Amino acid sequence: MKTEHYTRSLALPFVLALTATLTACGGSSSGNDGNLQVGEDTKYVAVIATAASDYSSGEVELAELDKEDITASGGYFSTISDITVNAYGENYYLIEKFNGDSIKKVNVSEPAIATWDYSTLAAGDEGSSNPYKLVFVSEEKAYLLRYGASKAWIVNPSAATESEFRIGELDLSAYLPEDTIGAPNMSSGVIANDKLFITLERLDSNYQPTNTAYVAVFDTTTDLEIDTNPESTESLKGIPLQGSNPARIEHVEGLGLTVVNRGAFSSPFTGTGLDIVNPETYAVSSLIADEDIATQINSAVFVSPTQAYILNYSGWQNLALQRFNPAEGVSSLEDVADLTGGDFRALSLSPEGTLWLGDANTNAQGIRILDTTTDEQVDFVETQLLPIAITFLETEK
Repeated sequence: MKTEHYTRSLALPFVLALTATLTACGGSSSGNDGNLQVGEDTKYVAVIATAASDYSSGEVELAELDKEDITASGGYFSTISDITVNAYGENYYLIEKFNGDSIKKVNVSEPAIATWDYSTLAAGDEGSSNPYKLVFVSEEKAYLLRYGASKAWIVNPSAATESEFRIGELDLSAYLPEDTIGAPNMSSGVIANDKLFITLERLDSNYQPTNTAYVAVFDTTTDLEIDTNPESTESLKGIPLQGSNPARIEHVEGLGLTVVNRGAFSSPFTGTGLDIVNPETYAVSSLIADEDIATQINSAVFVSPTQAYILNYSGWQNLALQRFNPAEGVSSLEDVADLTGGDFRALSLSPEGTLWLGDANTNAQGIRILDTTTDEQVDFVETQLLPIAITFLETEK
């Protein structure tokens, strides 16, 4: 077990690392990881993953929500720029992704100290495991999605030693397509109705989403894969998606499982859209279909079955925040305020119901906080580096 203290680096080397694999990693919002409950005795803290504009470094900044003027503190754990954050209870987890291959657990009461720092590589792993997300069942059980590997890990986030961290695995090698980069590319996951749903991009050898994307489903009690269509002759047990290159899956009460499909990485963005998956019947429908939109849906947040927001990507550093009614679909899309043509890299709904937009425009970098009733900006949280992912944790006041 490693317990270390990290401080901000004052002199960071310039290393520009925009490879095809990093492009495939994508990124946006971590959300609140589905475990927060608003209460009078609870304090909420935003955990913000940030990155340098030249991709030379990354770090974590924290912001308390119950302040009149919210400010960010940090940064903590200066590291690579390809990072994200997840949270559960009073702890957040810093995930160092491509070639970082590690996770740090941090209690919010000691924000500069890692409770533990564990590797995401197993003996015999070749290349980077590229960890993407922790999906929590409890304090003692979570699923670690590894984008660069064929096996997700079942882990114990409360493990006192690294040898006790990995307690099992889910084998997703059946989803390797014939034309593959060597992994099924598990990109996101969510738990609903005691089932784990994992999105699989299945990129081809040119890092393009030409293969059918799937959602694999596992019973969280037995950790066995569920055959979602036992009468089909298809050899794969999972759910084939209508869109391609899924980046995020979320459970929205009253709507189902929403899947953000980015489609192709460049124009004409073939395969982008929003799919809806019924968590019981596994039926798939399209909320916004590929043919209905010419741009790329980069991220989405759902306030309710009748109110949602997307980051609509037209090109590099050219995104628009748009609001729409899922009951009406693409016809209801409309720009929010003047938030168009910007470099927006994160979108998340706070436990208080405000919308947090990560603005990576270097002349005004930080978090724009919007009232979802009026769409007006109610606060701005300046960050030292560019915000790339946001999650929320809860602690006692």
